[in-house]
Amino acid sequence: MKSTFLKIFILLLFVLTTFFSCKPPTAEPNIEKVITDLTNKFPQLPRGKSNQSDYYKLIRSVTNGECNFQLQLRSTPDSIKNKQQIIILINQKKECYAIPLFSNKYFDYWNFEFDKPTKGVEKTNTTFEKEFTRAINTLNLNDTLETSSKVINELFTSLLNCELVRETDSIHFEGVTFNYCYNQSTENYDSCWARQRKNFNSIKRIIHPRESYYNYNAYMDNQNSRIYQIINLEKDRWKKMKPSIKMYRQGCNFNRGNN
Repeated sequence: MKSTFLKIFILLLFVLTTFFSCKPPTAEPNIEKVITDLTNKFPQLPRGKSNQSDYYKLIRSVTNGECNFQLQLRSTPDSIKNKQQIIILINQKKECYAIPLFSNKYFDYWNFEFDKPTKGVEKTNTTFEKEFTRAINTLNLNDTLETSSKVINELFTSLLNCELVRETDSIHFEGVTFNYCYNQSTENYDSCWARQRKNFNSIKRIIHPRESYYNYNAYMDNQNSRIYQIINLEKDRWKKMKPSIKMYRQGCNFNRGNN
């Protein structure tokens, strides 16, 4: 009797051990760590007194079920004058990578076409293009052109609420939008208008990923006064994307105290 009981006990123990060893881990993305690492890497990003994931509040989250990835947009409090934002990418293994979404005063990060940097601004020594490319390669979100294209589309249209720029959108570049940024050089109407016209002419020349293709590759971010134009340098569409990102600043930094 004891022998039978012992055999049943051993069998039950074996079944339970097998079950729990085969059960997939319930890992969660370590958002706190990637934000902390990012603020350590870039002193331009302000830090909270305690948890950085509480300081950088979640503004918006987008999940793509087809390719199983998630994007998050986080931001410093509205009370900060020079508000900074962070994008977090999360893959199907719950691995995550954070990249800065600096304000426009960090010219070396955005490398705006037809524009001049603000004097006296600390350099980031990197670019949005480099950080984005490193993120999708590290998380294996660039395994195919299809995957990376979905990441780009979700990032700019869903997470950042950008609008596609089309050949017929010249009217948006004719009118000058004035805004005042205390930490950027002011400019006049004529120079701002000329820069925006150059923006549109440059975007229009390479607005399609390839000849006679129906997709558009430029995204207007009205909230941040930026346009992102994504160009794939890899000619073979079956290989990984090699993104080249051209950046354009929209609007005019207008000091209301000047005439």
